[in-house]
Amino acid sequence: MKTKKVSDDATNINFEIMDNLRTGVIVLDEFNDYIYLNVSAKDILGSANIIKKIDNISCKEIHLNNYINNVRTNDAPVTLRDLKFRNFDKVEKICDCIISSLKNFKKKFIILELNETERLYNISNEKNLIDQQKATREMVKGLSHEIKNPLGGIMGAAQLLEKTLSDKSQTKFTEIILKESERLLKLINAMSSPLPSEEKRLINIHEITEHVVELFKYDSINNNVNFIKNYDPSIPQLMLNRNQLIQALMNIIRNAVQAVSHNGNVEIKTRPIQKFTIGDKKHDLVVKIDVIDNGIGIPQDKVKEIFYPMVTSKQDGMGLGLTIAQSIIIQNNGIIECQSHQNKTIFTLILPWTTE
Repeated sequence: MKTKKVSDDATNINFEIMDNLRTGVIVLDEFNDYIYLNVSAKDILGSANIIKKIDNISCKEIHLNNYINNVRTNDAPVTLRDLKFRNFDKVEKICDCIISSLKNFKKKFIILELNETERLYNISNEKNLIDQQKATREMVKGLSHEIKNPLGGIMGAAQLLEKTLSDKSQTKFTEIILKESERLLKLINAMSSPLPSEEKRLINIHEITEHVVELFKYDSINNNVNFIKNYDPSIPQLMLNRNQLIQALMNIIRNAVQAVSHNGNVEIKTRPIQKFTIGDKKHDLVVKIDVIDNGIGIPQDKVKEIFYPMVTSKQDGMGLGLTIAQSIIIQNNGIIECQSHQNKTIFTLILPWTTE
C-alpha cells in the first residue's frame, strides 16, 4: 500500500507538472484516440465543446493525419513549423507541432507537442500596447494642461464680451466660442482624466453581457442586428468594477453594431483560459469575452492604431471609444486584443481571475 501511494503521488505530480506547461501535450493510441491531454492542449483544441478526434482538425495545406501515420510507421519524429488550423471552436490557431512516437508496455503511442507561436507574438504586442497606453496617457495629461490654461482664458473673455454687447444679434458669435470651447474641454477631460475609482466586487460577467446586449436591443435602430450569445457557464465570478466593465463592453459592442451598419450578426462569446500571460504577467486563469461581427472589417494597417486616441473611421466620431475601453480593461489588469478580416472582426477582452 505504501509503495502504491508513493507511485500515485508521483503520477499526480507528473500530471500537475504537465498541466502547468504552456506547451499543449497530446498522447494518442493506435486508433488516434486520446490517452491524455493536458490543460494547454484542451485550450488549443477548444475546451468548451466535446473534443473530437484529432483526425477532424482542419489544417491549411497539409493533412495532419498523414504525418501522424508516417511517424507511427517510421518512428522518426516530425516538426511542423507554424502549423495553421481551425480548432473545434472554429478558432484559427498557429502552432509549432512536434510529432513523435513512444513505446511503452509493448504498445506504441503518438505524442503531439503544440506551441502557440501566435500567442508568443501577441504577448509581445500586448506588452507594447500597455506601454504605449501609459505613454499616451502621460502625453495627453501634459498636453491637456497646456491647452486648459489658454482655453479657460478664451471662455472667460467670451463671457465678459457677451455681457458688453448691446447688439444681441452678435451674441451668437460668443455663443459659438463658448459652445466649441466647452466641447473641446469635455474632449480633453475625457482623454486625460483618470477613471473614477470605485470599489470592486465579485460579479458574474454574463449578467454584464446580458445587461449590455439588452441596452442595444432596446434601441429600435438595432432591430436588424442578430445578437448571438455563446456563453460558457463554467466561468467563475470575477473581482471587477461593474460600471467600468459595462462601459468598456458598450464601447466595443457599439463598434461592432456600427461595423455591420445595424444589420448583421454580433456574437458575444465567453471562454475561460488557464495559464495565460498578459503582457509580462502570468495568470492561472483568465476569462475571454469575444465580440465578433460580420462587418466589412478593419484595414490591416489600421488594426495596430485603433486603440490610439483620435483614430476613427467614422465621420461623427471622436475616436475615443476604444481608447477608453482599453484604458478601463488595463486598469483592471486585463487587455483588449483585435483581429480583423473581411466579414469577421474579433475584439477580445481578456480579464484575469482574482479574488482580491
